[in-house]
Amino acid sequence: MPWLADTDVGAAHGFAQALLEARTVADVRRRALSRLAELVPADVLTWDRVEPGTGTVHHDVVPTEAEPPGAFAAIVGGAEGHPLLAAHAARRRQALRLSEAVEARRLSRSELYGDLLHRSGVEYGIAIGLRTGRREVVVTGLGRSECEFSERDRDVLDLVRPRLEDALRTAEARRRLVRALATDPPAGTAVVLLDRYGEIEHSSLDAERWLANQFGAAEHPGWLPAPVARWLALPPRPALVSVRDGVRLTIRLLPGDPHALLLEEEVASFRTDALKRLGLTARETEVLRAAAAIEDEAEIAWELFLSLRAVRERLARLEAKLGVRTAAEAVARALRESA
Repeated sequence: MPWLADTDVGAAHGFAQALLEARTVADVRRRALSRLAELVPADVLTWDRVEPGTGTVHHDVVPTEAEPPGAFAAIVGGAEGHPLLAAHAARRRQALRLSEAVEARRLSRSELYGDLLHRSGVEYGIAIGLRTGRREVVVTGLGRSECEFSERDRDVLDLVRPRLEDALRTAEARRRLVRALATDPPAGTAVVLLDRYGEIEHSSLDAERWLANQFGAAEHPGWLPAPVARWLALPPRPALVSVRDGVRLTIRLLPGDPHALLLEEEVASFRTDALKRLGLTARETEVLRAAAAIEDEAEIAWELFLSLRAVRERLARLEAKLGVRTAAEAVARALRESA
């Protein structure tokens, strides 16, 4: 981008860093409009959510008093009523100036210019379009009364657009997760949303109980248990699996969001009376439940705080007692007896 100085690139980086702290769509919008006006000086900023299928527009302007009350809805109506909205709703493109979207003479004779733009102090405009993944396009516009937007302004907006788009998509995903938490999650699953400090911001009803059952109480309310916090702090982060009392808990990061954890709980459904009929001791039952959740003997040893030799000895006694040759066959036999 030949028009950009090092200071412009540094300012764009600062813009992206500020968006990383945004947790909601409203916060993304607030931070974006505030920072965009610093990157590219403007008198009026707009934030329009456009539904391409219907052309419906949900319009916001900063400052709110810049436009005559009700003027946008009366004059623009849908996306087709504004050349910048129509252009960005139609396809992805680079930052577009108003003078490039509509011929100057035609604009000056239009109701859009005479009753809205001119009255709002907007003689020049530029906009970028953001694809949110929700069947809508957010068009962020900047307007000013003096001086056309330059190639430098266009390049700055094109530089920050992908970061703004990513922040908006992440915030939308978090909003959907929060709404999902208000309803019943799928059986055996729970979700934990973390704030930027790694503390619990929202969680399913079962999530914190499952974590406490597996790892013990956290040091402070709202904190993750220490083993989970250590796992989260040390990438790469393959799924964290813990087994206790026959319950296997798997924790993984949700794709695309480093602050959302998906918890999946599996319970080995052995009936106590069935295990007694098979003549299993408490220690044999413990290793059987672990074998139902974990295949690797070394991992079983880790979970039960036993040596690998001790695990193998217990499994051998268990298999002999049940008349089978493998741990998997022992689990299958116990499940059949529990049916």
